[in-house]
Amino acid sequence: MKTRPLVVVLVMGAVLGVGVLGWLAASDVVRDEPVAASGAMTPVRDGSAVSTTATTPARDAVRRAAAHSIAGMNAPLPAVPTSLQDTQEDGALQVDANGHLVLSADVRLLFDYYLSATGEELPEVIRARIVAALREKLPAQATEEAVRLLDDYLAYREATRTLQVPEGSAPDDMGSRLEAVRKLRREHLGDAAAHAFFSADEQVDAVALERMKLEQDATLTQDERERRIAALEEQLPSSMRAQREEALRPLRQQAEERGLLATGATAEDLRQYRLATVGDEATERLETLDRQRAEWRQRLEAFRAKREALRLAEPDVAARDAAVQRLLIDSFTPEERPRVEAADALDSELTRQQGGTSP
Repeated sequence: MKTRPLVVVLVMGAVLGVGVLGWLAASDVVRDEPVAASGAMTPVRDGSAVSTTATTPARDAVRRAAAHSIAGMNAPLPAVPTSLQDTQEDGALQVDANGHLVLSADVRLLFDYYLSATGEELPEVIRARIVAALREKLPAQATEEAVRLLDDYLAYREATRTLQVPEGSAPDDMGSRLEAVRKLRREHLGDAAAHAFFSADEQVDAVALERMKLEQDATLTQDERERRIAALEEQLPSSMRAQREEALRPLRQQAEERGLLATGATAEDLRQYRLATVGDEATERLETLDRQRAEWRQRLEAFRAKREALRLAEPDVAARDAAVQRLLIDSFTPEERPRVEAADALDSELTRQQGGTSP
């Protein structure tokens, strides 16, 4: 068994070294993804640290879905998805002397380990898989607390999908956006759980925000800017700096490869570069990934061309929408369809920012 690489969840925020800041700069809708972190451990007391008393539409939706989940029906779980095969769970679970769940970032890492299969499995299957793991590892009282915390966490993640820029904030006001995410976490999880899950992320976000300000400060010389940025980086724990460096490594590799290709390097040149920098095994994996990405782009482009033809040929809106939906179902598996939607959303956002027309 091997540990599922933390780089998978770190790399999306690695350029700025943040949990959510990378997304905030690109979209009016806040997105949040996990960043590996460690924090203080807090025991749950009567569930008060796990859940707030207020209800929200996102939390209600999660709990309604949970009522009909595979776990609730005691049905057997399907085979582990491909991305989790031959991997080992991230995170850990602990209980205190009184049998209460101990809150820590490791609990979130365990949740996120299974949630990383989103797109491969249905949400209710993923939840059922997490609940099964909780029941296997925890006594009854701690299991109840952990399941309640899981549902609050799922509701929080769902709520981030529709969290808008705070009213009155400038479009580029990252501080206000980060504060909105911070508030949302505490509304759904409560102060103790939000701190246990996200305190390290929020420390990184604060440093990254200050770094952005320094990079935009035209009154600083380059030497002054670099010294202040270096001092900011020193505020982060050494383990977190090491994780950031690990996460940045593949991004730097990609940047170097793009530079080579831009100067006319051939496929063989690229292969030799990879062999020299990452070795035989990693080179094979990268080449396989290149082929998979190329195949996906071809399929996506073919689908979009057919979709555009349908839109032009069918004047009736309802009939056109139905035909497009049938094309989507015929062209992609249920696990692939969220990727199509995500690609469309990303392209639409980039087009909007550039003042063009959406795909």
